[in-house]
Amino acid sequence: MDRIGVRLRVLALLVVLMFVALTARLWYLQVLATTRFVQQARENSVRFVPTDALRGQILAAGGQVLVGNQESLEIRIVPDELRRSGRAEEVLYRLSELLDVSVRELTRRLEDPRYYPYQPKPVAEFVDPLVYFYIAEHPEQFPGVYGERTSVRSYPEQTLAAHVLGTLNQITAEELEDPRFKGYGTSDLVGRSGLEQVYERWLRGTKGVQKFIVNSDGETIRALAAVPPEPGHDLLLELDLDVQRIVEQELRAGMERARQLTDSSGVPLRATSGVGIVLDPADGGVEAMVSLPSYDPAWFVRGLTRDQQRYVSNDRLAPLLNRATQGVFFPGSTFKAISGLVAVKAGIASLSGTYPCTSTYVHPGDESGAVFTNWEPANTYMSLATALRTSCDTVFYRWGSRFYDLWKQDQLGKGGELMQKLIREWGFGAPTGVDLPAEAGGLVPDAAWAETRPDLFEDGVWLPGGNILTMIGSTYLRATPLQVARAYMAIANRGRLCRPHLVDRIIDADGTVVREVTGRCDRRLPGYTETQLRYVHQALLQVTQSGTAACAFAGFPLTQIPVAGKTGTAESPPRQDTSWFAAIVGPVEKPDHVIVVAVEQGGFGSQTAAPIVRRIVERIYGLEAGPVGCSAERED
Repeated sequence: MDRIGVRLRVLALLVVLMFVALTARLWYLQVLATTRFVQQARENSVRFVPTDALRGQILAAGGQVLVGNQESLEIRIVPDELRRSGRAEEVLYRLSELLDVSVRELTRRLEDPRYYPYQPKPVAEFVDPLVYFYIAEHPEQFPGVYGERTSVRSYPEQTLAAHVLGTLNQITAEELEDPRFKGYGTSDLVGRSGLEQVYERWLRGTKGVQKFIVNSDGETIRALAAVPPEPGHDLLLELDLDVQRIVEQELRAGMERARQLTDSSGVPLRATSGVGIVLDPADGGVEAMVSLPSYDPAWFVRGLTRDQQRYVSNDRLAPLLNRATQGVFFPGSTFKAISGLVAVKAGIASLSGTYPCTSTYVHPGDESGAVFTNWEPANTYMSLATALRTSCDTVFYRWGSRFYDLWKQDQLGKGGELMQKLIREWGFGAPTGVDLPAEAGGLVPDAAWAETRPDLFEDGVWLPGGNILTMIGSTYLRATPLQVARAYMAIANRGRLCRPHLVDRIIDADGTVVREVTGRCDRRLPGYTETQLRYVHQALLQVTQSGTAACAFAGFPLTQIPVAGKTGTAESPPRQDTSWFAAIVGPVEKPDHVIVVAVEQGGFGSQTAAPIVRRIVERIYGLEAGPVGCSAERED
């Protein structure tokens, strides 16, 4: 009996403990956790659907719209409503007939996992207005189907400045997990290139929210109050619409003219691609930037066709590449204006000295006997100014050779090559900082780089030829056209190294300034006097009057509108030469523009690039077009 009593007491205790535990749990759920469960219940009953904000516009300097927003008539379906109607098959078939889209494709779009069942899913955009209004006027035939007016990007100037403006594309799954894209939804568009990418956070705007009450099955009961979206900010550019149009037209026309000419071997010039840049020396503002071949940004709004996809994916044409900032080239003799000043600063050359210009040059003591030739036979002495005017290579070869000797004497230690250090001060070898994405930095070759290129330098040893050829912008040195333009801008404004910029101001829809982007000329080139910079500027004026660009500017009113410039012919075997011309246009004391044109496989600098610059200047200043053309005989 005692054993039975013990068991009963244990059983009673277990029962009591179970009731105590159950009571405690009920008390916790009904008292302590009440707030949390009430909140969860509310969250389960209320759904938040974001509404897109109107993206900010991109405006030219004069206020003209370069990128705006246009209306797209869309057809959307609420899956829940369509399912509850019991007529899904009938409705989809009727829509298929009206929209000329297969039922299978409509079903695929309707199953898009990026949207909730109670959220309208877009199944067709840019719908014909007649179709759009027919659906809106016959709701009984299309339960769950709605028409909606949405906003998409528009380009009033069509392909103009495409590389500058950029494109949009749908956000990726990886980006949705990136903290930088916090608040983005699965169907949001993101800037992929150009200003659309760099100023994404300013252009995007703030989404609104529409609230819905839904039941436990996720079906919509009714809509609640909505928070309206806030539109994005507008970008007001430095870019001048008229100048941009002129540069694009003249670059295209100049490339066409080049294809009617031949190189020194008699082979027709291919003129495969080109770049045109116009900068304002006062503040580094980009007045025009053109890269050819180009593309139509509107293609990316509607989605690329097969032919368009094939075109933009062509590696040989590379139409999506902005060659002004992402293309790296040998700058050729346009670089001599900079390397000449570098030699002066280093004390290797002077403004008053004269130097031998010979047909060939051999580095003293070079056992290899490598011979460096001038672009034309010569045997005379000349000043730095004359060397720039005639583009004598051997004058600059000697200075490069001297820089090499200084390095070999180890005055600054390994890796401290004086020539390379002074070149980098001009901004070469690093991005300019322009407000465009994926800018290339180019290359200033040195001994450390040679160690990584045993294919070019035996055992990776830096040789005299590296310095010699760098001084004329050939073989190893690589720069973007914008870097060259920036360097010439520094000559024009007497040593102020500006950071080029496209955006002038970020403004609200009502014109209120949100942010200023101007005033990027606070860096000064160290160690150069105004006399030295003015000397080179004056020497470049002689290039268009009696130097290598004289034929391209024959008959041009240079006394009325001074043009200081430098031709460049950059050899890049087996491809044809790249044609360059860099110019400072306007009064010497206060120039108006810096213009750089480069045409790949365009021949000599005087043959293609210089005539293009002349045409650009004539149209900017409203001059009558004069004769343009130089012979195929090389003028560097």
